[in-house]
Amino acid sequence: MNQTYPSIKVNDIETTIHWYSDFLGFQCTYKSSLKNPEYALLEKGNQKIYLIKDGAGESYASNVVIFETSELEKEFNLLDSAGVIFTKPIGNGVFSETEFEIKDYEDNRLIYIKKI
Repeated sequence: MNQTYPSIKVNDIETTIHWYSDFLGFQCTYKSSLKNPEYALLEKGNQKIYLIKDGAGESYASNVVIFETSELEKEFNLLDSAGVIFTKPIGNGVFSETEFEIKDYEDNRLIYIKKI
């Protein structure tokens, strides 16, 4: 196995695509259709996130995505400059000795951990 990529259910794929693009620098490289897509793929470097439309509308704030980085402070400052909402500042965490947390458009938790 070479890579593992998260797949998250969202209620509003189009707005989620724009949020990940505007705030995190991801690009949408695939949508299942131009209008009301059911699936989408976001990419940034070697990172990928798959979006799946939640037809039942029950997925709000139910996902957690963890990003590992060796430049945690730099990522924090870039996201702070972009205007993201931090739910936890840099500090001790559950997944790493040093981490911080933000939330996306649909209140999903995005946790950045320091690569050791």
